[in-house]
Amino acid sequence: MATILDAIEHTKRGRLPEAEAIYLQLLAAQPNNADALHYLGVLRMGQRRRDEAIELVTRALKIAPRNEHAWNSLGNMVAATGKLAAAEFAFRSALELHPDFPEALYNLGNLQRRMHKREESLQSFRRVIELDPKMSGAHENIAMLLFRLKRPDEAAEAFKRWSEADPENPIARHMLAAYTNQAPGRAEDAYVAKLFDRMSGYFDESLGRLRYVAPQLLASALAEIIPFGEKRLTILDAGVGTGLCGPLLRTSARRLVGVDLSAGMLAKARERNVYDELHEGELVAFMRAHPAEYDVVISADTFVYFGELEEAFGAAAGALRSGGIFAFTVEAEPDDSGEKHRIHNHGRYSHRADYVRECLAGAGLTLVQLEPGVLRKEMGADVQGHVVIARK
Repeated sequence: MATILDAIEHTKRGRLPEAEAIYLQLLAAQPNNADALHYLGVLRMGQRRRDEAIELVTRALKIAPRNEHAWNSLGNMVAATGKLAAAEFAFRSALELHPDFPEALYNLGNLQRRMHKREESLQSFRRVIELDPKMSGAHENIAMLLFRLKRPDEAAEAFKRWSEADPENPIARHMLAAYTNQAPGRAEDAYVAKLFDRMSGYFDESLGRLRYVAPQLLASALAEIIPFGEKRLTILDAGVGTGLCGPLLRTSARRLVGVDLSAGMLAKARERNVYDELHEGELVAFMRAHPAEYDVVISADTFVYFGELEEAFGAAAGALRSGGIFAFTVEAEPDDSGEKHRIHNHGRYSHRADYVRECLAGAGLTLVQLEPGVLRKEMGADVQGHVVIARK
């Protein structure tokens, strides 16, 4: 008969049906095999059969209550159902059995963050790093918690340590640059792709909580200029994300195209079924490769990842047909700022209005509108922006 180790090896290699068959075979012969119950529960969780998964691991723990790994698995499972107090009990049970269990400490830290126990969460993640100094996720959580707690000096040090622990991580590099005001002229493509791939699963829900309205502001501004409802325009959504602009533009578009660096975001945009084409790529290069092709180029909250705008605006101008419209938002830098553009601790750039005008003129674009607008909420405060329309 095959063994638990055989099933685990199948799981590692992605052969889940084979692993499942072994667990079921073992349990048919030994209904109280705690390991088989535990690992079958983990497999069921991956199949999104949550109730069955929890039942299996609970049975395993009744048979073998000193299995810290099963307690950790149960914590993850019940946390996924929103039962946070039960999850905390499970993780603490694992840690009573094995106080230096990094995975359980990490999971407890994440749970405490969800429960708004931020100081306790910091303690958990710091203990993880004591046990595993290279644990990138723990460094990231510490840095972001300190950022949200508005402790900038400590956050800067945490971002430094994260970057040292994981020097190939583009998010760590970018956030350290933001905190030390040494950011490049624009965010790295690798940073943008990784950031938004990670956020793609919950992006729309998150923006709903932040009262994000940049697409609606742009659509309202465009309604004054382009023939909505006639469905005759070729439109490029540059930095398409999950496609929030798409439904607002579809009635005007004969052809609606989107481009984005993040495969995860494009998958979500594809689910909307409103775009004729979706392309994975960097938007400046994409626009340069499609000269004089579009009647409208729209870009909602994408240039917040650019400091210098000259190159991007030049590419947009080149991609537009004569008379075409360039519509976009940026976050606003105060008019009396000494910086044309500036990166903030959250990792996004803001731009002064006169710099935006200068870059549009340099690209041969005529400004039609540059109006203030609140784009979203950030930690409870309004994020002020510019809603901009220009014509080629």
